Amino acid sequence: MSTNDEKVRLKIRLTEEEKAKLEHDAALCGLTQSEYFRQICLGRQPRPKQPPEFWELLDALYEVHDKLERLAVYCPEIAEECSRVERLVLLLQGVA
Repeated sequence: MSTNDEKVRLKIRLTEEEKAKLEHDAALCGLTQSEYFRQICLGRQPRPKQPPEFWELLDALYEVHDKLERLAVYCPEIAEECSRVERLVLLLQGVA
């Protein structure tokens, strides 16, 4: 790559199937085909863009966690449920 980051045009040939996959995968990630291809070339794996419902669910889990954490002071058994919610949030964030 040049030192001034100027962009150069690249022509590639794809099968119809490959082209359709590129279009589909880029759209899933909310990226242009060019940006998607750049990310792949840089060794990054673009992730699909999460729908709004995903973020609503994550917010709801944060709220549940906060309330469970406050209740754990009065009922130590709740601490395990709080930990389960924490693990679920971390698992989902690995997907986001």
